[in-house]
Amino acid sequence: MGELEKKSSGKKGSPFLRQCFITASVCTNIIAHGCVIGFSAILIPSLRLPESHIHATPSEESWIASIVGFALITGNIIITPLMDIAGRKRSHLLTIPPVLLGWFLILLVKDVAGLITARFLQGIAMGMLGPLGSIIIGEMTDPKNRGAFLTGVSLSLTIGVLFCHSLGSFFSWEQSALICSFITFTSCLLIIYNPESPSWLIAKGRTEEAREVFLWLRGDDEQQVDELEKMIAAQKMARKSSVIDEDLSFGARISRFFRFFGQTIKKPEFYKPITIMVFLYVMFQFAGINVISSYATDIIRQVVGPEANARVIMVALDIERLICNLVAVYLMKTMKRRTLLFSSGSVCILAYLGKAGYVYGKQNNLLPFDSPWIPLALIGIYMFSLTVGISSIPFAVSGEIFPLAYRGLGSGISVLGLSLNFFVALKCFPVLTNSIGLPLTYCLYALVVALCLIVIWFMLPETKDRTLQEIEDSFRGLSPADLKSAEPLNGRGDMMRRCSSHIMY
Repeated sequence: MGELEKKSSGKKGSPFLRQCFITASVCTNIIAHGCVIGFSAILIPSLRLPESHIHATPSEESWIASIVGFALITGNIIITPLMDIAGRKRSHLLTIPPVLLGWFLILLVKDVAGLITARFLQGIAMGMLGPLGSIIIGEMTDPKNRGAFLTGVSLSLTIGVLFCHSLGSFFSWEQSALICSFITFTSCLLIIYNPESPSWLIAKGRTEEAREVFLWLRGDDEQQVDELEKMIAAQKMARKSSVIDEDLSFGARISRFFRFFGQTIKKPEFYKPITIMVFLYVMFQFAGINVISSYATDIIRQVVGPEANARVIMVALDIERLICNLVAVYLMKTMKRRTLLFSSGSVCILAYLGKAGYVYGKQNNLLPFDSPWIPLALIGIYMFSLTVGISSIPFAVSGEIFPLAYRGLGSGISVLGLSLNFFVALKCFPVLTNSIGLPLTYCLYALVVALCLIVIWFMLPETKDRTLQEIEDSFRGLSPADLKSAEPLNGRGDMMRRCSSHIMY
């Protein structure tokens, strides 16, 4: 930690640059995962070529694309206890080996089963990073810039998908896999030089170490120090109210965990954030961002026409998605989360219905005139709505709304909604389009998005420019006036607050 103290004496802008470095390490890893999502769009068409040494049936193709979503669940289960036990940094490092192993297996295997196995391993790593990445950024960045930094999650996914799709236009899928592996290796080098999260250190009672890291990351002005002291005071009260369990047997610990879980699920600061995030993640998947990333060429040929240059349009859509993600960074800085979410969600539903109506009219010769620019415009509007709000808000909110005591457990449980629906949305899309047609499939997905938005409307609080402690207190029903009246008269000492520690009974 001596190195941190020396660095903290640097120039005034250095805390912001340090937060940029932390965010860059997470985002580089996410770019590699974006490559995993986009890889099926170049792999599956290549397997259909007569000269391919591996051939897949339509059912096997859907498994190649969707198995990542099924594997996400395994990764979620692994990371939920791991991020609290091992810490954020070591857990982050553990997401690297499965992705690298997956890329190398893709280069070595000779059948479909091998490809599915390789992508399953990569999906496990994606499931581990899903909740972890947003937590790392949320805990280690300033509230004023946190929304923009968290938007980097969706921006990085976009860059990864664009990069992989672009590689497919110039290289074989084997060469593309090899190139993608270098991104994962680069992210590993960046993670090695990250400090541990100060929030995790505080939760583990390592207060002095946490103080040094926090001040190195955030600076030492009055506002930052006040936030730090409130976090430390809150955790001290939690630890004083807990029962030390060092001498308990394994059976007693298990029994105690289930008692804790039974009590915790009744607390609004636990179940409300989980419910919000489950519906946000379901909306995110059925809005179709990963569907269009994985089945881009097939969707373009169905909507625009079989004569369309699907590869060029796919890359053009990825470029639009990248530009819109950059716009989203600015919008997250200037607009309220709720305003951005519900406006982009409404546009997404209208775009879904517009594409469904166009394809239905084209299939039944009901269009007064047919122009390729109409479906391209509808797809462009659809991609805009996905990128500026629907794909950025869930990852931003997930790093903000979970209380520290439940951050690992709550994120791990809620992200199961993301993982399971990743698999369902990707696996069902080709099945539904073959059975009920593309127009009805789009209408069904639009209905799911609409239902999720209705639930979120009544539950999601505004989190922009609020500290994590303020958001945590709001879920407990504590207003700023309540917190002020609970402070000691001399303004010193531990802040009195209702405890929700994972070791309190």
